[in-house]
Amino acid sequence: MSLKSKVKLKLFKDGKIVVASLSKEFQEILREGEQVDSVLALSLVFNNIAKVEDEDGIEVSLVQLIEKLQPSLGNSTFLVLMDLVKRGRKVMLGITKNELILLSEKAVIHVLDEDADISVEELYNMVDNAVKQGYRFIVAIVDMHGDVTYYEVTKASFPRIERSGEFI
Repeated sequence: MSLKSKVKLKLFKDGKIVVASLSKEFQEILREGEQVDSVLALSLVFNNIAKVEDEDGIEVSLVQLIEKLQPSLGNSTFLVLMDLVKRGRKVMLGITKNELILLSEKAVIHVLDEDADISVEELYNMVDNAVKQGYRFIVAIVDMHGDVTYYEVTKASFPRIERSGEFI
């Protein structure tokens, strides 16, 4: 293990990531042989805390790791993930590749590129599902420069307005 990396991870062909070795300062947080969530692995590699090797002992770069984890994590989702980690938020992957969950704030974040199309019905259903599960719903829009803007979306109901016996 190099002086820079304090954690060594092993990446298996099925996408499973396991702690191979770690320095004493991380032994309270991680354990050797323990499986690591891909979000945590990406964060550790991004911040130069960990190095990743494949099953053959060949070092895997951050870009290669992202490519290998691509089916479960989109490019824009990774940008949002790193933005949230930099802000000190605890994040985990959601059900879909465009979804993240903020653990401490009980919020679902749906990631969209700035040119993505989404119907009002789709948006309504996502908000409805999140609210029914007790989560806030946030949309993260990633622009072409990689900047992220967050919007909280809530459900609203509008009462009918009655004027002189007519419904409007």
